[in-house]
Amino acid sequence: MRADIHRAGWALPDRAAGQRHPARIALLLLTAVALLGASAAALRAPAATVDPDLVRVIRFMAAIKGGLALAAVAACFWRLAQPAGPWRTAIYVAGPPAMAGASVALGALLSPALAAAALHLGLLAVVAAALTDRDFIPDMLLRRRAGRSS
Repeated sequence: MRADIHRAGWALPDRAAGQRHPARIALLLLTAVALLGASAAALRAPAATVDPDLVRVIRFMAAIKGGLALAAVAACFWRLAQPAGPWRTAIYVAGPPAMAGASVALGALLSPALAAAALHLGLLAVVAAALTDRDFIPDMLLRRRAGRSS
């Protein structure tokens, strides 16, 4: 099976050599720092007087965006197992932590406009980098090659 994967053009990490992935480590550390920082800021923020129904809607949206941030962390962690271009690596490392921290800040109603801007900019950057990255979903490249050879 491993030979099939190599023939298909997929590059697997060399686990036997004990390869380190500093970008993956940076992604996890920045995500933890963003979550802890946003949580600490939310705990120190004064309580805002906002309509309770609006608070429920915003917190529900923040939970959904938190799920998207979790998916982005997982996808970028998976993608960073292989080398990516320098600007893509920067986006894969910085985008998901921005999304995660912003979703916590949005859920705590801590500067909702700034939190929403950071969340959506991080999401847009990760999606744009992934859609232009040939190695993000290698199967798409294989389907294009198969379509041309038919």
